[in-house]
Amino acid sequence: MVLPNSKLVAQLQARVKGGFFVDTAALLVQAIDSYDEYGQPTYSQTEDDFKCNFTEKPSRETWAGFADIEDMSAEVRFVGTKPSKGDRFKLKSMFNRSNYEEQRFTSQEYEIIAIRDRDIFGYVCALKEVQV
Repeated sequence: MVLPNSKLVAQLQARVKGGFFVDTAALLVQAIDSYDEYGQPTYSQTEDDFKCNFTEKPSRETWAGFADIEDMSAEVRFVGTKPSKGDRFKLKSMFNRSNYEEQRFTSQEYEIIAIRDRDIFGYVCALKEVQV
């Protein structure tokens, strides 16, 4: 296997981000912060913003071998930190607009139910709507 030139990879990633990733989102990652008086964990949440391509019309045929397609309600593509199944995803803006609330009446969180590695072009994640 021949590894691609890192400069070429960086250029391809920059073109993909600039041309196709027109939405902004945050990956909501929870980590155990401490334990309460009953020994139950308390969590802290970090938000990692990134540019992405979000769609509420995912290709169910493509995900048939990876995820429960009945639960799937959206799909996101991005380059960045590798997510984990169960992490939360929050859409912040679409189509390079100033904020998500101008486009929708309520913001929506999603849970990552499956992940496909797209090599130099990042990750594609199947999402399920979460009631907050």
